[in-house]
Amino acid sequence: KYNYRKEKDMEREIENDEGNGPKNGFVMINNNFLDYWSGIIGPGPSVLYMDLLSYCYGKKTHAWPSVRTLAEDLGITKNSVRKYREVLIKFGLIKKMYKRRLPDGNHQTNVYEMVRSEDLPYPEQNCEEEA
Repeated sequence: KYNYRKEKDMEREIENDEGNGPKNGFVMINNNFLDYWSGIIGPGPSVLYMDLLSYCYGKKTHAWPSVRTLAEDLGITKNSVRKYREVLIKFGLIKKMYKRRLPDGNHQTNVYEMVRSEDLPYPEQNCEEEA
């Protein structure tokens, strides 16, 4: 028997748990990314892209994990994160990257504007030559 109240209670629990504790859930990746883009940009940038998308749950397009957090997520160095991030920027998988400022004027962390995998164009032939 369907219980509407129980379903709504579960939805509220999920909403309340978001952002607390370890990341749960999944990331949907369009086949276009898996079939074309991952072969062009390589495995490191591909995994970084998918990790960044995991911070953009729902229809969100912005993420702001620190380089250190991304490095810990992926088990790689901060320099590798920076190198892979440059590849994502070069090929347009990250639209913008800018630093978020604290009230005292210092920079706190990077903010990434992501291009969702379903919005990626099919890569052109010249992209493969650039990689």
